[in-house]
Amino acid sequence: MTAIAENPSLLEPFSADDLENPDHYNTPLGPDGTAMRFYEALRDKAEKTPIWWGNKHGGAWNIVSYEAIAEIMGNPAAFSNKGVTLPRYDTGDFELMLAAQDAPKHKKYRDLIAPTFSPGRTKDFRDQLAKTVNDLIDEKIADGRADVATWLADEIPGRLTAILLGIPPENGLIYREWTDAITKYFGTEKGAESFGELLAYAGDLIKERQANPGDDLMSMVASAEVDGEKLSYEDLIGFFVVLLLGGIHNTARFLSSAYWRLSWDVELRRNLMENPAGLPVAVDEMIRFYTPATIGRLCTQDTTVCGVDIKSGQMVYMWLPAANRDRSVFPYPDTLIRDRTPNRHLSLGVGIHRCIGAHLVRVETTVAITEFLKRIPEFWPDPEAKPEWQCGQVAGFIHVPIVFPPGQPLA
Repeated sequence: MTAIAENPSLLEPFSADDLENPDHYNTPLGPDGTAMRFYEALRDKAEKTPIWWGNKHGGAWNIVSYEAIAEIMGNPAAFSNKGVTLPRYDTGDFELMLAAQDAPKHKKYRDLIAPTFSPGRTKDFRDQLAKTVNDLIDEKIADGRADVATWLADEIPGRLTAILLGIPPENGLIYREWTDAITKYFGTEKGAESFGELLAYAGDLIKERQANPGDDLMSMVASAEVDGEKLSYEDLIGFFVVLLLGGIHNTARFLSSAYWRLSWDVELRRNLMENPAGLPVAVDEMIRFYTPATIGRLCTQDTTVCGVDIKSGQMVYMWLPAANRDRSVFPYPDTLIRDRTPNRHLSLGVGIHRCIGAHLVRVETTVAITEFLKRIPEFWPDPEAKPEWQCGQVAGFIHVPIVFPPGQPLA
């Protein structure tokens, strides 16, 4: 494995309350503008106390150690996905399909869409993805300056998800704005407003697909049967919402972080251009290093994890970015190692709730970076603008301003 130097940052101390009662909506940021140092501090605390109670958002057990998170994710009988968000989010008369479901119901619905996200099927999207990326690059390549987060990282997953769902890809930023508001403002008036707009859109789409089905994923789900019965209207709403959320927000935040890293890590960038065959492994390492998601579970039966008694009805909250820095699992965990193998990170989950789009995320990110480096091999942080990190259940950069030598559109 080859080590890549870290972006220099000070090891700023955090308050005792920051660590005892960590808040994913208000995560302390380091001098580099990211939460990486805070995740390292949580990891350091977890080496002595792998699980501890925190009082944020109604209270939850903070789960930071790799061992504890793997145990919880692998025990759906005791830890329900009904508590996937913290605070628990009221979705009204429907549930978030797959994300907030437990076995055996979860498997039945997952099997409906699993073929679309298989490794073989996701490879079929490569050409379409490459065209999408290059079309977007054409829009701003002559400018020599852009916010690569809003220009590409938000648009690419938005457009691909739209294509899968059979909705207009040119509205990708609207979909991203909905998912962004929902995941950042769970349980607030702003989140509820965006959620209401999304529900209204989903309702109209479902009615249209039921009347005029096509060959897209939502048409397939709308006509599918489980145990001999069509899915209910509420189930279809839940499917649309979770596919939109999962397809856009996580990937957008991760991709923004990857572009940010490549803007200043010239050694990494040039190595990937010289050795493109190594990009998939490097992408997986960046997924470990910049994993955007933290997730919850609801304990449904008294159990013990790493010597700590957890009672039925209590929430647990899993800090995946910190667990991905567990020294007992990852050598030199605070260093991005482009050829790290093996890489048993938790970013895409484990067990029955492993991300159904895991293969697509890897292909999507690999293509997005490959095509960008072909067209814009040299780029740097914009000295006149600052990147911006957004905290929340899905965290990452929402603005990554860069400069680059102006180029020419392909068309």
